[in-house]
Amino acid sequence: MKHPGSESLPPTAYVETGARLLVTLVFVVTLAVYAIHAVQALLYPYPLDYGEAPLVDQAMRLVEGRPIYRTDLTAPPYTITNYPPLYVLTMAPFVRLFGPNFWAGRLISIVGALATAFFLGGVVEAHSRDRFAARLTALLFLALPYVASWSKLARIDLLALALGTAALYTIARRPQDNRALAGTALLLSAAIYTRQSYALAAPLAAFIWVWARRGWRAAFALAGMVGGLCLVLFMILNLTTGGGFFFNIVTANVNPFNFETVERYVRELRDLVPILLFLCVVLLVVIPARARKRLDSAAGWPMASPFLIGALLSAITVGKIGSNVNYLLELCAALALVAGTVTAWSGKVWRNDAPSPAPTWVPPLVRSVVLILLAAQAGMVLRFTLLHPVQDFKYRASGRAVLRELQAIVAETDGPILADEYMGMLTLNGKPLYIQPFEVTQLANANLWDQTPLLNDIRAEKFPLILIHHFHGYPVYMERWTPEMLDAIQEAYIADAIKADTIVFRPRNSAGVVAPVNGACSGAPWAFPTSGALGMWWLNKTLLLMGMGYDNMTPVYAVADGQLMRRADWPDAVTILHDDPLNPGQQVWTFYGGMASADGGASYVNPAFPPGSTGIPVKAGELLGYQGSYREPWVHLHFAVLPALADGAFPAAMVWRETENDLPLNIVLLQVSYRNPADYLGTLDSYVAGALDWLPPHCRD
Repeated sequence: MKHPGSESLPPTAYVETGARLLVTLVFVVTLAVYAIHAVQALLYPYPLDYGEAPLVDQAMRLVEGRPIYRTDLTAPPYTITNYPPLYVLTMAPFVRLFGPNFWAGRLISIVGALATAFFLGGVVEAHSRDRFAARLTALLFLALPYVASWSKLARIDLLALALGTAALYTIARRPQDNRALAGTALLLSAAIYTRQSYALAAPLAAFIWVWARRGWRAAFALAGMVGGLCLVLFMILNLTTGGGFFFNIVTANVNPFNFETVERYVRELRDLVPILLFLCVVLLVVIPARARKRLDSAAGWPMASPFLIGALLSAITVGKIGSNVNYLLELCAALALVAGTVTAWSGKVWRNDAPSPAPTWVPPLVRSVVLILLAAQAGMVLRFTLLHPVQDFKYRASGRAVLRELQAIVAETDGPILADEYMGMLTLNGKPLYIQPFEVTQLANANLWDQTPLLNDIRAEKFPLILIHHFHGYPVYMERWTPEMLDAIQEAYIADAIKADTIVFRPRNSAGVVAPVNGACSGAPWAFPTSGALGMWWLNKTLLLMGMGYDNMTPVYAVADGQLMRRADWPDAVTILHDDPLNPGQQVWTFYGGMASADGGASYVNPAFPPGSTGIPVKAGELLGYQGSYREPWVHLHFAVLPALADGAFPAAMVWRETENDLPLNIVLLQVSYRNPADYLGTLDSYVAGALDWLPPHCRD
């Protein structure tokens, strides 16, 4: 059936049809990527995030009838329940029926994301009757990379967001219905009792919307119902837990704030969603200006605007130490709602403002422009999703065999285990968590928790295993364990294995472990030049010793007396000429590299040895500098032993440091004959060539 006058269809009609097809195609692709990503995560059996295991542990405790809101942390387990109980209550039946797992929590999150998309689209359709704009709103929310990244995790946020947007959907459809008003209050309260920070954006949007539709009395009635219900629930929970609810939710929920994190995400959002940010300006500035002429063309403005403002304010809390993109999920929902509202408005306001003789069905060019911009924006976020969340998941899921080994190690170990990133291995084996290291570290830093009993237990080697994860490029364990805990671990434990970038520590007195004493192996010519507390990476008869700490924290010392040289083009290294303790009458050079920032811009070499230094006498144990991350994703010292030339000079080519970009590695290895540093340090060595091989800092038997 043709429109009246379709024989003279204007060119803008074809432009809008093409724009619709383009934006639909791009969004269908993004939806397919989201679906594949979500299913893969759902089927993945191991932890994907630090925060998953504590929630599973809380569900286990609920199933067993044990409290999750304890009143103090003077005795183990040293765990915190930072959030209200609704998500854990939702997960508990799955844990009861199927045992500890992660798929149930991830399923709740995925359903929450899909429900949020539906409710956001429903809000747009309710105030505009524009189904196409509503569908775009839903698809755009699922396309945003922060949603794709977080909705695959067993975390509380998507359930809370679904409840909050369900409240907006309810009141948007029936703003005059008192039952809808009561239902909205109930849903908002449920969102708040899933995640307490959701007490701002959605309640504010619902309040303003009701005020605009029904007046201030109805708006304050809604606020009173939400506030009253939340207060009653708080009193009930706090009384039944003996004050434990307040202690966990308020007192123990302390994290320092880092404005640099906020600035980083602002820059990222600026580059990632510039078109959506432009549409936010349209919503907040252009629409109100035109609404002075025709108020009905801005029907969604009273809900979308306050929701955006509230979400922006909530997003600032991403600066809390330990925060992640989950603090931006409400903002993602707000951006999708803004895009849908502007899309619907662009197809309505221009028609309504057109001269009366113009047919109302004529597709306006402005709407086509908005659709094309959204298609471009969808392409940008799809690219980011493929490069980041998808690749991050592939990296995380690539080592299933190693993770099975780690799970087996945990399963066969009796007694309490301390762990951080992979504490989910404990819950998978039905073991309760003994500690949530990040949470209690923040409490210790705020002087709200006495860690002395835990430190005493570590020094007493009470724990048969301690698992500390090291992310490539960032030692996040420094935020998860206090310096005192790490010192105690170095004192009483030794790295024994590495599984999935997790260092497995065992007590120093474990059977079969010969540990260095005061940094030296018995009978070895030299002591270790630096700490290898996190183990050693072996590459072609050189060692990368990894100590605990950030760049410029772990000291490096000379292994013996000698003459120091530092070439002018070495930002990170020095080398020392010694008499060879294993070959009398010969000389060797010890090389100390990696003492600089990742890009070499900041040198951590002792200023007493400036570039170009030669023939400087040094003593055994003299400070040479501090470990850095130069050319490696781990904070380390690169240590090597090289035979001196006949005249005592340093070998001209320092293997891969100077020639790897020009020659294949197998050719380069022939240029310099390294001495085995393990022979001089008395530690274990490896026969792997051409690849990194992790070694524990054990001494030879």
